[in-house]
Amino acid sequence: MNQDCDILIIGAGIVGVSLVLALSHLPLRIALIEQVPINYSTDSIVTTESKPIALNYGSIRLLQSLLPGIDLLAYANPIKSVHISKQACFAAARINAKEMGVSALGYVVPAAQLGLVLTKALLHLTKVSKLINFTIFNPAQCQALLKTRQGWEALVTTKKGELQTVSARLVIAADGSNSIVRKLLDIGIKEQKEGQMALVTTIKLTRHHCHRAYQRFTDQGVLAFLPLLENKVGLVWTGGQLIKALQSLTESDFLARLQLLFGYRLGRFLERGASTIYPIKSFIAESQVQPGLILLGNAAHTLSPIAAQGLNLALQDMAELVDVLTKSFAAKKDLVDPCIGQTYLTARLDIQEQLLKFTENLGGLFKETFGPLTLIRNSGLLAFDLVFPLKRNLSRRLMGIHGRLPPLVRGVGYQQEKEYVEI
Repeated sequence: MNQDCDILIIGAGIVGVSLVLALSHLPLRIALIEQVPINYSTDSIVTTESKPIALNYGSIRLLQSLLPGIDLLAYANPIKSVHISKQACFAAARINAKEMGVSALGYVVPAAQLGLVLTKALLHLTKVSKLINFTIFNPAQCQALLKTRQGWEALVTTKKGELQTVSARLVIAADGSNSIVRKLLDIGIKEQKEGQMALVTTIKLTRHHCHRAYQRFTDQGVLAFLPLLENKVGLVWTGGQLIKALQSLTESDFLARLQLLFGYRLGRFLERGASTIYPIKSFIAESQVQPGLILLGNAAHTLSPIAAQGLNLALQDMAELVDVLTKSFAAKKDLVDPCIGQTYLTARLDIQEQLLKFTENLGGLFKETFGPLTLIRNSGLLAFDLVFPLKRNLSRRLMGIHGRLPPLVRGVGYQQEKEYVEI
């Protein structure tokens, strides 16, 4: 069986589904391939614990423009301040939402809850939209990608073992760090670091966190505490091989070690939730665009969780790509035109590389024990805390609101922008 579409999106994670929603204002034929069975449950709240995601200010505005009528913040906890410190260091850096002129620097959302909200919005869209022509292959896997004169052909196998051919003018790979598309097309990556691990869990506290997030650099790894609803925080503990040993600790021993490293800024740690450990990847693809093909999100670049910028960068990339595609459609450009990918990459590549280097250098700098460099680092923390223009510049970058912003990151949906222009 053969099926034609304008855009084929491979990967139905947060970025892939957001992209479908963001393109719904265009009269396009869109197909989506996802290997993992999608949860179509009607439950409105995820009851099991899931990885906490820190969405910056720009990402929240973007998602709210994609999800009109849905109160995403009902499942989220605001980040009203951030505290950055180094163990045994006299200085600390602080960022406050009020100083930045916003009600919150960002929000922490359970990954599973965000995924469920987006999936529901997608299913609703396919029922009510008069523009979008949408097909989903799930569970299904892309087995091969073949270049043609008209674009690309994807060979897709379904759960029943059926083989289908999907022809597309533009293929967008949003299939994660272990991208099948990268492997099929033999696209290499520029690896930054290996051997780092991350442990993710939740911690119950004796007192409220006051909506403050913490980043604590220690000689046993980096501790990130993200404020959750109730008296809980999400913990992301990154480091070397010692992270594996943490799994074998009893709950009391784990909490005692964590308390020793962090202190009592959050009160006493009472309970640890279910925990998972995963290897940290940090890379950027050697090639992100080809005529009629674009890598997006973790398929294009994967960041260390330090500074919590990975998904935020991916969503901003997505917003820029939607803007490029919208303008290309208005100009009646063929989706296979290589100028589309190059225009997108020109707008985003420098930002991607800067953020990748920032997260890598940040972790390395706080590991440094050489005296003069330690003094520079400590002085830098103090300068950041005291020099407001420096703090404002970096904070706005981390909030995702620095420089030229595409409409979605400004919190304006394309339908809203059209109505505004017509008025």
